Amino acid sequence: MIRTTGRPRRAPRALACLGAALAATALLSACGSDPTLGDLPKGVAQARPTITAEEADFVLDAQKLGATVTGASVADDIETGTTTCWALQNGGVTLKQIAVGDDDQPLGNTGDALRTKQLMAAAVQAFCPDYTDQIPQLGLP
Repeated sequence: MIRTTGRPRRAPRALACLGAALAATALLSACGSDPTLGDLPKGVAQARPTITAEEADFVLDAQKLGATVTGASVADDIETGTTTCWALQNGGVTLKQIAVGDDDQPLGNTGDALRTKQLMAAAVQAFCPDYTDQIPQLGLP
């Protein structure tokens, strides 16, 4: 037989504190700055379901700069971005030196040339922010 003292049982204080801590963590993580798969353009999450937060930032930065990133282009676009940062970090070159066409002339502000410059700028913002001071060298409109 179980004896009771007549007073209601209360959850231990530690358990109550744990619940409050978990609730606070859930709220803070919902307010975090990392993008979610739902923030990405349609098709990107399906094409790259294991996209990193850094890569997602790149995609969103590219969108803000006017470059459309799709499920079909996301892998190549990320490669363009990571290659840009690799060259800046290891190649001893500037963004202005990288942003040239086959004729060694600066990339223009239309079509694929503009899109490439937008991807380069997004890459610097997301993958190698130590070089953001070079973004104006691209002469984006």
